[in-house]
Amino acid sequence: MKLVVVGAGIYGLSTAWAALRAGHSVTVIEQGMVPNPLASSVDRHRLIRYPYGAFEGYARMIADAYSAWNRLWADLGERHYVETGTLAHHFAPGDFADLSAEVLARMGIAFERLNPAELDTRFPMLSAEDCRGALWLPSGGALLADRIVTGLGAYVRAHGRLLEGIAVADLDPARATAVLADGRRVEGDRLVVAAGPWTPRLMPDLAAHLRPVRQVVAYAAVPARWRAAWAKGPMLLEVEGEGGFYAVPPVDGYGLKLGDHRLDGGPDDPDERRSARSTEAATIFAGGARRLRDFADYRLVEGKTCFYTVTADERFRIEAVDQALVLSCCSGHGFKFGTLMGEKVAAWLDGRLGIAALQEYAAGKLLS
Repeated sequence: MKLVVVGAGIYGLSTAWAALRAGHSVTVIEQGMVPNPLASSVDRHRLIRYPYGAFEGYARMIADAYSAWNRLWADLGERHYVETGTLAHHFAPGDFADLSAEVLARMGIAFERLNPAELDTRFPMLSAEDCRGALWLPSGGALLADRIVTGLGAYVRAHGRLLEGIAVADLDPARATAVLADGRRVEGDRLVVAAGPWTPRLMPDLAAHLRPVRQVVAYAAVPARWRAAWAKGPMLLEVEGEGGFYAVPPVDGYGLKLGDHRLDGGPDDPDERRSARSTEAATIFAGGARRLRDFADYRLVEGKTCFYTVTADERFRIEAVDQALVLSCCSGHGFKFGTLMGEKVAAWLDGRLGIAALQEYAAGKLLS
């Protein structure tokens, strides 16, 4: 069939990749150039890991996600992934680390529980201050997001059609048609809308369910004393109460990335405030003070912005509207499932997966 995809982030391009592999004709439309630095998918890296707190369905999808990424690496001829291991700090009974451990035990995924003394020995660049211990897994790591999107864009150019630098002005779901800003109509048999934080603008009926939220991340230079330790250091997850501090080690020549996974605020306009103010970057950077040993020796390099598209329950949402499928697979944790969900959408296109099953799977509610 002829498939039209609106949006060339990880979900739009992954859907195109999977549909092209299945023999369909695909046109992808992107308002910027691929990779678009304003897209939610485009930054230096995104994380993939098994610990998922109470979201057991998503934890059980991780193995399938790794398999889908391996199929993409084979098609691209390059592996854009660096394994770092996963360290999730434990603060109180029943917290993210505890819930993750319970799920991992049910899944048969090996992990260690480290006490503060063991943490100080194993990860000397980190302080165990204020924590009861941590959950440690050797699996998990950084997906090199900008390189992945670049590679997927090249794949679509080679095997399908990629229209870049042209915005979509309107959609006609009943006719599986996208109307471009210059008046052209791109028609297909099916339409997939994967426009990230611009989705509520294109599909106003879904605006009440999809909330674009602006995020700021900081990149820091590691002091010489700890460069060797960080070179083999883990991703760091600190989910405590409403907070969500995380750190990504300086993999593949990139700096240490610090972020805060708070999903409050919004809705924000994805066309506004796209540069991080110095004060915002400094606030995110300061979040590492209690955990990074010798924090005064770290140096803030830059701040960047990213937009999440958040649902009320932080689960992915897929809606079928006439001949269109609207993908909102974000809430700040969607990138790792991009290729997997692209394959699931292709299965829906082929009639191998019903819409209800696709929606349940995307919401992380199928536990088998």
